[in-house]
Amino acid sequence: MNEPWKDWIPGVLCKMQVKELCDEGYIEDVYNWDSDDPNTNPIDYSAIDLTLTGEGYEMAKGSVKPFGDRYMHFNRTHSLVRPLPEADSYELKRANTYLFKLKEKLNLPKEARIYGRATAKSTIGRMDVLARLIVDGMDEYEGFDPESVATGSGDMYLEITPMTFNVKVKEGIALSQLRLFRGEPDNCEIKGDEVYECVLHSPSGEETDGCLSVNLESTQISKHSVCAFCAKPMSEDDPPIEVWRRNHYGPCQYWKLRSSDENGRLRIDKTQFYILRSKEMISLTDGVAVYCRATDEAIGEMRIHYAGFVHPFFGKERGDDQPGTPLIFEVRGHDVDVSLRDGEKMARLIFYRMSRPCVKEEKVVSYNQQTLQLSKIFVDWPDEIEVGEDGTVKKAETPKK
Repeated sequence: MNEPWKDWIPGVLCKMQVKELCDEGYIEDVYNWDSDDPNTNPIDYSAIDLTLTGEGYEMAKGSVKPFGDRYMHFNRTHSLVRPLPEADSYELKRANTYLFKLKEKLNLPKEARIYGRATAKSTIGRMDVLARLIVDGMDEYEGFDPESVATGSGDMYLEITPMTFNVKVKEGIALSQLRLFRGEPDNCEIKGDEVYECVLHSPSGEETDGCLSVNLESTQISKHSVCAFCAKPMSEDDPPIEVWRRNHYGPCQYWKLRSSDENGRLRIDKTQFYILRSKEMISLTDGVAVYCRATDEAIGEMRIHYAGFVHPFFGKERGDDQPGTPLIFEVRGHDVDVSLRDGEKMARLIFYRMSRPCVKEEKVVSYNQQTLQLSKIFVDWPDEIEVGEDGTVKKAETPKK
């Protein structure tokens, strides 16, 4: 096997570098990686999609944190998993945890010094589904280092916990993405005011410090002033949401609209899930990738989680006069209600150099023109809606002629 990494500088691996690893067998069974259609290719500018197999389990006693040993062997030996019956699709109940083996397998030698970081895809994060990568041999979620992955089997698993909606998954779909680094991620960071000035734009024109704040100013959704979406809990009679669908489900059935009060504040109700947006806009060049990390994952009694990867070229092709694209916050209330203020800092951006600059492709960038945006599982809001006092939404009835 060739060793293509020997002339790679430290940084996030681009699509062609990941493809070289796949070609040489260092990453096995990458699903459809040689597709000619960039919109279906699982290798993005700075990450690779990880796809489910049909081998799934229910976690019999709840989530089991990785612990640096043969993960699945331990779970089976101690009866911590129950195999799911083989099926075309699998229904995952909210507040329950499941485990699926992934198609992709790592075969990276320690001397390659390849590191990995993972996160749930944005489509899944905006559905309030927690999806965390487990790499055999690692003692933590969402990544790997060369030493630990070399001692494991190379197998990878995805722990999935739906929080608000019952969902369906099936073999071959991707809920998580993996970013690969040549060298330690910390050594690939780029910092400084010049970086923030180049890629991070404040609507007020003020200098930014690399942090993102929440935007509770109104935007128009079907002629209504809105600053957030709030998920409606499913009833027992509601069918599960098939997460591989695109532009399929009507949002009125699943979401409420929320507006800030006269003081620019938004009440975060305990146990509820919200979609909000950042004030700052991001536009990335071909040589920079970003990870978005909560300033404090638990701020007071809120928990912030979201798909944290931002790929090169994000926010560059909006088709309007905006200088970039905001990021979406996914916020869940906990034990008590919280009053969130406009402009409150929510996250910090970590900027990484690419090991090689990305080559621009003609592809659909799904969230490039987002302002306040639901998962792409949902269709657009109807042009005419009726909003109740509690924020519930229904399509406005067309007057009879």
